[in-house]
Amino acid sequence: MERIVHIISKLILFCSLSISFTQCKLAKLENSCDIQSQSYLLSALVRFATADTSPSCLPGFAFFEEWGIYGGVFGPPAKVHSILSYRNHILIGGDFTLTGVSTGSVPVVNAQTGTSVPNRLCPYLKVKGPSYAAVSDGNGGFYIGGEFTHVQGKPRSQIAHILPGCQLDPNFNVTSDPNRIIYALHVSGDQLYVGGFFASWGSGPQKNIASLNRYSGELNTGFNLGDIDNYVYGIVSFGNSLFIGGTFQSIVSIPRYGIAKLDRTTGTIDSSFTSQLGIGGVAYDLMLGTDFQGSPVLYVAGSFTTPRSNVAAYYLDGTLHPWAPNPDFAVEALEQYENIIYLGGGFSSVLGAASANFLVGVDNHIGTAMQNQFAINQSVSSLDIIGNQLYVLGQFTEAKGSPRRYAASFSLPSGSLTAWNPSLEEPIFNPGGAVVPIGNDVAIAYHRFSVNIQPKKQFLVIDDASGSPIDGTPEFDFPIKSMHIQNDKLYIGGSFELVNGMTRRGFAILDLPTYQLNSTDLQISDPSIDIRTITSSSDQIFFGGSGLATVRGQNRNGVAAISNNDFNVTNWNPNLGVGNSATSLLVIKDAIYVGGLFNTMNGDNTINNYRAVDIVNGTKLNTPSTVNYPNSDVTTQTLYNGNIYLGGIFTSISGLGTFSNFAIFDLTTQTYQNPNPIYANGFVNTITPSPDGRVLVGGSFSGLNGSTTTNYLSAFQSHTNSILNWVPNPDSSAYTSLYHNGKWIVGGEFIHAFQKPYGGILITDLTEPSNN
Repeated sequence: MERIVHIISKLILFCSLSISFTQCKLAKLENSCDIQSQSYLLSALVRFATADTSPSCLPGFAFFEEWGIYGGVFGPPAKVHSILSYRNHILIGGDFTLTGVSTGSVPVVNAQTGTSVPNRLCPYLKVKGPSYAAVSDGNGGFYIGGEFTHVQGKPRSQIAHILPGCQLDPNFNVTSDPNRIIYALHVSGDQLYVGGFFASWGSGPQKNIASLNRYSGELNTGFNLGDIDNYVYGIVSFGNSLFIGGTFQSIVSIPRYGIAKLDRTTGTIDSSFTSQLGIGGVAYDLMLGTDFQGSPVLYVAGSFTTPRSNVAAYYLDGTLHPWAPNPDFAVEALEQYENIIYLGGGFSSVLGAASANFLVGVDNHIGTAMQNQFAINQSVSSLDIIGNQLYVLGQFTEAKGSPRRYAASFSLPSGSLTAWNPSLEEPIFNPGGAVVPIGNDVAIAYHRFSVNIQPKKQFLVIDDASGSPIDGTPEFDFPIKSMHIQNDKLYIGGSFELVNGMTRRGFAILDLPTYQLNSTDLQISDPSIDIRTITSSSDQIFFGGSGLATVRGQNRNGVAAISNNDFNVTNWNPNLGVGNSATSLLVIKDAIYVGGLFNTMNGDNTINNYRAVDIVNGTKLNTPSTVNYPNSDVTTQTLYNGNIYLGGIFTSISGLGTFSNFAIFDLTTQTYQNPNPIYANGFVNTITPSPDGRVLVGGSFSGLNGSTTTNYLSAFQSHTNSILNWVPNPDSSAYTSLYHNGKWIVGGEFIHAFQKPYGGILITDLTEPSNN
């Protein structure tokens, strides 16, 4: 709210100054709906700043946030197979079980609710790759560490500095190393200490721990611990001393099991601090706190049995403190609030509490349980205290009887559960995960790419105005492959068998605008049904796919049609033969162009993979050819400017020569353009033109027309057949696309594009600069 008030204040000041400088006087009474009034301008600006989408005479603004899909039914990655628009909604169908805001691995969320801060107020960091650590810079920003390669599309090798206002610091940039992993960050003075797993730092010999200039990222060459044999998970400092913890067992050939004390300036080991964990002991987290007398104490959490069980405390000279909560299993995180030490991990009991599952507060004197009312149902991996809130990350799904998907917050000192519920994509395992402040909000570092996760099984409807998924939409048990809207009905095809628990094999009808399941069941009984394409004429709905043999007891091989009035099967029956399939259907006037994998039509065994039929009975027509056929599947086709653009997995057209996955059929001359002006070196799944002639092409290729730099997505100008200089480089296949309101919405199997996380859904105008 403070950010919004700040924005509104600036808008008011701007408008006031504008009036003063122009010496314009406001009318004593103004109609705020008068577009020429100052009131209208100010109200419109306030409406934008506050994301007001209520009915109004003021202009509306689209606040479509970048939502992604996650959790495929058959295992990750999830996939988008079909995208449509309906009124002010975007419809997404595919293979997924979840949706969430695709912020990247460091989402910034409201500190009280956990809701993602809108992109217009805090630009998404779009961290590409896992983030395991975060620490405040003391000036309103923070540092992050992990395995990521880019932040907001800019190269950053496992470490980055985020400025207040959610902007990447352009001046902080460390030397690149693709094999480095960062698990620990600590700021002290002008230095940023980083720990993890790396063999060197650029040309420097620093191994697993290094010191960087906190402003530039430049290596501090004077800090060099020497050889350390394993991971560093935690770093804290006191005066000129640095304490580290991890899985290491040896430092410069000296046994140091899990913990060690270093000189903060040089990095050399402090041999006077001889205390360590038992052989094989691991320290997951370190905290510099105080005991009941106010003396500084090093608290160590991990997996060890010596000198204590899983947690221990040391005075800073290495003397073991009597504090001994003795949890029965690993402790992965700890934090202190006043005289309470909070422990999180996989344990089930501590001193004074025979049952203390996963999160407990113990005193800082003996270690006896003091707060044991959190009711976390699974392991805790990370704890952070900001103000009077304890932020908890882990593998749990419930806290105090309320749903909490891997993240929760408790008020201190009461321990009451707060409303904070960011709902993360996947559970957080140690080492990894952190919560840090940024302004009045907080940022979460973890290994996945989305926040505010909601369950959505195969079908998602996003409101274009609010930018959020709508509630109450049906769930499908298996993937959706195709969708089509005609009048007030949404026709959906795929490999599903149940919709909201009701039998609908491969084909379902939803009533619009409610998206409720229609009672019609086409009684498709084929065991391996997969409806891949749906289209319509004025009175019929046509559909096709693989495994289709019967519809309502009538034989229909590969394709079928129903009346759009009573949904009965019509006489339209091209009969593609047993075991054959249709993948794309295109209606042009009184003809339907059928593309797929088939070797017969109407009983004619000379027809292969592509042919037009009439719209009444499905009788074969002479177009596009009676002799020239693609040699494999035609998976997509679209009409633009008198041409049919065909894409698929074909490599030639019989009698005409090579056509690599792309062909253009001229309806005026009734011929294929030859030689073919556009070609791809891999499968083409979607072709979508815009009114100005730009055509987006998506599939499983590495480029068009010989390019190998436009993986999976490319575009060309149809007027000149020239390839556009547009290089999104998603990391996997594109399956579908829609041109909507001046932009393309692309769906597929990809997670990243433009070196940013997107979660299978990308919105583009084909002008973005490359970030590769």
